[in-house]
Amino acid sequence: FDFTGEQMYQSFPTLNGPGEPIYAVEVARLSRRFVFEAQNDSADPLHGGHFIIMHTPNIVQTITGLEIRNFGQQGNLGRYPLHFHMNGDVSGTVVSKNVVRDSNQRCYVLHGTDNALVEDNVALN
Repeated sequence: FDFTGEQMYQSFPTLNGPGEPIYAVEVARLSRRFVFEAQNDSADPLHGGHFIIMHTPNIVQTITGLEIRNFGQQGNLGRYPLHFHMNGDVSGTVVSKNVVRDSNQRCYVLHGTDNALVEDNVALN
């Protein structure tokens, strides 16, 4: 439909590929039941909380369904909203269905960490 209300054409994605016009969109729910929210620091508004999992090799972690707001500390190395630091092999670890909003520095960081599954997460602003 165009802006005058007249039908111009209709198209659908097909299994054979994008032979017709396709307009892909991503839709995500931005709120979660469990919220970690850092308070504003009046002296440094880009200084929020940080959630770090460090030096836990061979320990399975499950972080699912969190909303993390105002985390991360801009300018401070290693202070990210959700940070796995030097954990080695964490096979079986899952980070999924989380939202990081209004981050002050990056979002999801895995440093020196192997075999963690990170899926279906959202990062906004």
